[in-house]
Amino acid sequence: MSLDLLFLILVVSFFTIVQSIFGVGLLVFGTPTLLLMDYSFPETLSYLLPASIVVSFLQVYNSWDNVTLYRKNVILFMLPMVGFGLLLILFILEVSLYLVIGIMLLLTSLVRFSKSLNESLELYLSSNFKFGFILTGFIHGLTNLGGATLVIITNGIYKSKKKIQVNIAYAYLFMAIVQVLMLITVGQFVFSQIVLLFPIISGVIYLGWGKLIFEFTGEKFYYNLMTFFIFSYGLILIFKSL
Repeated sequence: MSLDLLFLILVVSFFTIVQSIFGVGLLVFGTPTLLLMDYSFPETLSYLLPASIVVSFLQVYNSWDNVTLYRKNVILFMLPMVGFGLLLILFILEVSLYLVIGIMLLLTSLVRFSKSLNESLELYLSSNFKFGFILTGFIHGLTNLGGATLVIITNGIYKSKKKIQVNIAYAYLFMAIVQVLMLITVGQFVFSQIVLLFPIISGVIYLGWGKLIFEFTGEKFYYNLMTFFIFSYGLILIFKSL
């Protein structure tokens, strides 16, 4: 086994555990990690999206009854913008992904560090959730980091950890499916044995440990840890773009 493959497996495994807790992780952290390893954006998406789909599906399958408001609204308002954002970054915009994603992560961490700003955004975006879904879809298609705004919106609508997790997972499931279908359609999805391996690894980890870890996690500690990682990744990516 090559060192690159071993590291990819470790990345997918670790962030599967993170996603089991928060509903986000594989894409929010996996995307900048693989970009820093000099994988292209289409390669990064091809490796991470199938694994994310499996974890999100399992999370939704176990708590389907808790998905109500998001069922139609995610499809109507979020998914078209995912496709639009992805087409922009693949074929039209010529920008440094390191810089764009780094700035996005830094802004996310600053929001999370400021309780008053976080609460204000939660109130605004959850009260105007259709606009929030449009914004989330566009950001996700452009950077693969729509989970940042999605978490803010969902935390504003729901207070139960279980409802927050499953509704985030539902949105992630459909956004990832749209991304995969679009990459296949435009001929930029990277087909390989590795792509088949990662969803299996993620599924086994979630079923074996993810659900158990979710039930026993202390929210404040992991919230602060996640904020620190987001901030650190943002700085690293911005410096790499200079």
